[in-house]
Amino acid sequence: MATAPRPARRIAVLADSALERDSRAHRVAAAAAGAGYEVTIIGRAAEGPGCRDCQDRGDRGDDASGIAPEGVRLIRVAVAETLHRRRLQRPRPGLLRALAYRSAESYAYRNALVTAHTALLASRQAELDVIHRPLPVKAAARLGHGGARLQHAVRRAWTALRSAQYRAAVRRRATPGGLLDRLSTATTRLLLGKRCWRRLDPLLLDLEIAYGPVLDELRPHLVHALGHRTLGTAVRAALRAEGTGHRVEVVWDTTAKTEPSHRAAVARDAHERTYVPLIDGVVTVAETYADRLRERHGLAARPAVARNAPPYEARSSSSASSASSASSASSSSSSSRSGVRDRCHLAPEVPLLVHSGAVGPARGLLTVIEALPKLYDLHAALVVPDPGDAYVRILTDRAAELGVENRLHVLPYVPPADIPRFLASADIGVLPVHRLPAHQVALPARYFEYAHARLPVVVSDVRVLARPTLEIGNGEVFRSLDTADFVRAVGAVLTNPRRYRKAYDRGDTLREWSWQTQSAPLLDLYSRLLGPR
Repeated sequence: MATAPRPARRIAVLADSALERDSRAHRVAAAAAGAGYEVTIIGRAAEGPGCRDCQDRGDRGDDASGIAPEGVRLIRVAVAETLHRRRLQRPRPGLLRALAYRSAESYAYRNALVTAHTALLASRQAELDVIHRPLPVKAAARLGHGGARLQHAVRRAWTALRSAQYRAAVRRRATPGGLLDRLSTATTRLLLGKRCWRRLDPLLLDLEIAYGPVLDELRPHLVHALGHRTLGTAVRAALRAEGTGHRVEVVWDTTAKTEPSHRAAVARDAHERTYVPLIDGVVTVAETYADRLRERHGLAARPAVARNAPPYEARSSSSASSASSASSASSSSSSSRSGVRDRCHLAPEVPLLVHSGAVGPARGLLTVIEALPKLYDLHAALVVPDPGDAYVRILTDRAAELGVENRLHVLPYVPPADIPRFLASADIGVLPVHRLPAHQVALPARYFEYAHARLPVVVSDVRVLARPTLEIGNGEVFRSLDTADFVRAVGAVLTNPRRYRKAYDRGDTLREWSWQTQSAPLLDLYSRLLGPR
């Protein structure tokens, strides 16, 4: 007698990020759903507190945001970060900042009070100017107002001094460094051992509070944990499920990342050493990092390698060589109806370079800004997660100082599935990163996205970027931090862009750098853990 088909296995993709811009989470979920699994992505709510009810509105493939891969459910969870923010709300200023406010509430209250008094004094000044009074009365009133203004100036200066010290203390707590912080970190690690992550990085416990109940309710058969922060949450959920007789496999998906401080690096190391022995599989984005993980954690098998590349889409030769026709291809997406060139309101003949990804000092974008005055009519577009980011303001301010602010365009992210089509109307994709250890491990996702957009690239001489660029011939390499050499490389590409675009048509480079190819080891790992599909 024929047996009933086994219900689809449930996979939860767990991400400590906003789902609208996590390309890795979307690609993993799409691959699993295409292989017949029932897939749910769990990530941070984009905005607003207490968004657990987001599970019941806009959480499926036809949600209002239009970002979910087909057949994939989305769950957005608000992470309150109560424990994490405690460090910043009460920053312990110490002797060097003895006048700093002791809490975020005091800081906000005092600054609000100064703002209110400023408005009151301005209103009083206007009243004295427009309302007629006898001269003796007006003189007395103005004398009293002058005293109030003097008192307010003293109060405002005092508040500004204490506020500056408070902000400095918060910055120190946010990115701790120095001898005292290292000593405190070492003492915590000595006393608590591998459990020190609980004190050193309370955000890991905030994630447990937010994501733990969702995983318990979902009861998946496999949790794909993206990044080191979700690792402990996934393992603990698996242990709780196993206590009720439900087996949950845990796959950890990680990559090299430079932590912002020694404290964060120690917390990450302790957290990984606590939970890596309890996981069932590891995935990463580069062979070199896979070997490093196996040696560091004593893994029985080498981690699976799945580069974070976009899916391959075949194009005609004319669209591959023409930026304008590539731009028109973006009209197929509802969330990306115009390409980056249209978003910048630029004609097809205007040269445009684009940088897609997060910003920061080590990304080398100041080199791009410094080069704009030497590149005449070239425009630069930065596609960033948050156009209001503090470092974006630094870049725009520098562009204004150089008189090129009208040639710098800052745009928000588009949904991950639309990125190559969105970028295709540009002329060059740039990766001007500095030579740092974290940049030497794997090709970044945006390099593959530039390739699938058929963009010539200009990259710094970081080994992992320079080698494939020189081998394939899809771009130029310049010396990191060398503005003059960057100008040379951009000029070389603009002189003959067709030559660099044609490099993508030779061989099977794009098929090799496609999610269809790269996801195969991941799906094999799922099959070994969950059984044949």
